[in-house]
Amino acid sequence: MKKTIAIAVVSTLCVLLIAAGTMEEQRLRNLVGLSAFMRSRTIGTFEYKTFVEGAIDGMLKTLDPHSTFMNEESYQRMQEDQEGRFFGIGMIISKRNGKITVVSPMANTPAARHGLRSGDVIYEIDGESTEDFSTNDAVDRLRGERGTKVEIAIKRPGVKDLIRFTIERAEIPERSVEYAFMADRKTGYILLKNFGERTAEDMDEALKTLTDSGMKQLVLDLRNNPGGLLNAAVYVSDLFLSKGDPIVSIRGRTERDRQNFEDEIETPYENLPLIVLINRGSASGSEIVAGAVQDNDRGLVVGNTSWGKGLVQSVFMVDRREALALTTAKYYTSSGRCIQRDYSRSFADYYNPRSQEKRSSAETPTEIFRTRTGREVKGGGGIVPDIDVEMGTLDDFLVDLRYRSSAFFRFAVAYAATHEDIPADFRTGADTLGEFRNFLENEEIPFTEQQLQDNIAYIRTTLEQEILSNRFGLQAGAKRFLELDEQYQRAVKAFPDAIALQKKARNAEKLVSMH
Repeated sequence: MKKTIAIAVVSTLCVLLIAAGTMEEQRLRNLVGLSAFMRSRTIGTFEYKTFVEGAIDGMLKTLDPHSTFMNEESYQRMQEDQEGRFFGIGMIISKRNGKITVVSPMANTPAARHGLRSGDVIYEIDGESTEDFSTNDAVDRLRGERGTKVEIAIKRPGVKDLIRFTIERAEIPERSVEYAFMADRKTGYILLKNFGERTAEDMDEALKTLTDSGMKQLVLDLRNNPGGLLNAAVYVSDLFLSKGDPIVSIRGRTERDRQNFEDEIETPYENLPLIVLINRGSASGSEIVAGAVQDNDRGLVVGNTSWGKGLVQSVFMVDRREALALTTAKYYTSSGRCIQRDYSRSFADYYNPRSQEKRSSAETPTEIFRTRTGREVKGGGGIVPDIDVEMGTLDDFLVDLRYRSSAFFRFAVAYAATHEDIPADFRTGADTLGEFRNFLENEEIPFTEQQLQDNIAYIRTTLEQEILSNRFGLQAGAKRFLELDEQYQRAVKAFPDAIALQKKARNAEKLVSMH
């Protein structure tokens, strides 16, 4: 079996070397001979498959940060992410207070139908303790083939013994649109978490629902959206631009790797006042959309400079289960800006960029380009927002409450279990704060009255977010938390400027057409 795997993977390496134009018989013989030598002499366990995959990864690292070899597992995960579906039981989990915890079951999934609840702690999966599991470890074990079953044991607050479930896995649709709701009587809000095969369908549905609810302006949140499929990013841009507006171009070595994308369809949203939110976690497809909106003066971009991932990967099948994602081109916005950030100094610096406050001058985009109306925009790596807004930082006390001890989440679970009459417009009053203070004391979480008073606004809103999420779903909590979101709050204030900018761009377009 090992020989079969080794031959298959070595063959893969040969194919890649040939494709890269670096096939040298002697070097290949050296590689094969080295693997045999290491296997016979090393004190550790030697696996041909691991050795050759490592060799391939090392070869690709001489090219760029995003060319990768995908083995069977990683290729399958990529397909699931892009297709927007996987097979599992349907719940959002996270590590809270050191334990694998159900954050929320998804509606109409096996987890919801079996009665799993927010706050349930998963103690076992198929008889194996989750004590040392990471969140990814748990996800890998909960997913599987359609129709297979998984056994889990959970500890529920207020219940003495473990509760055991045997749940059959089913297809779980994974939406691109995480949230879509009316943030106030006229402002729609859409959080788009990725660009996949479901993005067009999800965006169409979200926009129609918000329009029917009276939306007059839209905040499109692309923060921490890592990208995905190019055609999905082009479609989202197409929704808001006018027919013929340039969106993005790709430029590669060969003619087939060069293409310009323009708006091709007319939609009801071409004049909808628009603001796009981005941050350092916004990459690739997110940068295409933000760049298209900015270069066409269609709306304003608010937040922080985006990641700067402008390399285009083409996927080449090596065999039926493995693939090579090879960089073949770069993304350019319509003003001529290359989205890709510099990675020539080191891949380590590229993958671990400095914070916004500590960026060196070499990391800051400085090239000047111009939008449709002549506004200056910076290029040279990522999309620089029109309005830069830093998110407030949490002090150590709040970091402990929110992340280390998960005090807000755990209190909300206990509160919802003992209060049946939580209204949809719930607000944190003195009684709830008193209960939270008692919870901290009982759980031996250190605090002072001064710490509570200094952070009272954040504590009140976060408690509301967690309690509403527990009772009405994560979207209800997300909507309330926008009250603390400094980037969102600044975006809403910028709508008059976004409307004036779009009007100016439309007038400039009319003057050009008249001449």
